Amino acid sequence: MKSEDSTAVYISTAGVAVAKATRVDDRYLLNLRADPIERLADAGPVLKTQCQAIGLKGRACNLVLAPELYSLSLIEKPSVADDELRDAVRWRMRENLEYPVDEATLDVFAMPESAVRDRPMVFVVAIQTQSLKMLLEKVYAAGIGVVSVDISELALRNIVHGLYPAADQGVGLLRMTGSSSVINISRGEELFLSRRISGVPIDDITWEDMRERLLLQVQRSIDYYESAMSQPPCNGLLVATTHGWQDRVCEYLGEMMPLPVRPLNDELRALFDICLHNPDPVNLNWDHLASVHRNALAATLPALGGVLRNIPGWKQSLEDVAA
Repeated sequence: MKSEDSTAVYISTAGVAVAKATRVDDRYLLNLRADPIERLADAGPVLKTQCQAIGLKGRACNLVLAPELYSLSLIEKPSVADDELRDAVRWRMRENLEYPVDEATLDVFAMPESAVRDRPMVFVVAIQTQSLKMLLEKVYAAGIGVVSVDISELALRNIVHGLYPAADQGVGLLRMTGSSSVINISRGEELFLSRRISGVPIDDITWEDMRERLLLQVQRSIDYYESAMSQPPCNGLLVATTHGWQDRVCEYLGEMMPLPVRPLNDELRALFDICLHNPDPVNLNWDHLASVHRNALAATLPALGGVLRNIPGWKQSLEDVAA
């Protein structure tokens, strides 16, 4: 059975990506495109080109923001009624932001109960309202509507949930790009941990200097999930990088860590048939995936996760708050 198209736009300070997905039975047919930008001001013209390339004009998308565009904090949940939570969190965050809290758009989602014991915790997303409105205007100017706004951490969680829907499998996802890198650990639809880490190296010398630091950051994240959160052992780590570093990162972490480490693209083939516009359309052959295509896939991942949006507990999107 064929579903209606779902669309997403991802904006970062270094690139813009778009995705259009159609579900056919148990598989997703995806059109993806990512383009680099020098600055955020360039996002609008690039979006217009992408919109024409994969047919997004007039469609309503899920806008996914890159980590450098917002802050993500973990705080103890205020002891207030649910309808008062957002106001209570806003008061709590007034000293955590580099700008007045009255200028912020906030959203809140809970950390899984099994991870916090007697101290309920919540994740708090904060972005300057004016910055969010500016990003929305760029999308609207390209002829694309916006029905919701996501953050990268939750968009990436959507991918892992699609690949490993069972709640008994804890899976890490490491995404590394030149502008922002993050490690998530999720189980089922619940996000337990998300940390921002070092970006991809720029050359062999940089790699030698950073690989032990990368290992330490990943290992500490997994140890925290298993020990401090009292969770079962993590079942595996998926890796996606830009700039041609995926094989080297996978090989090094696989040698040094006591859990399976696999390229994410090896898992994506289970659910997705992908046409990658780079800029000419190419139907990906999962058995012979070129390095340039793996790089492009890593660049589009938040947009890919954005079309799979299914976030329980978000009663109101960031876009609604900013309107």
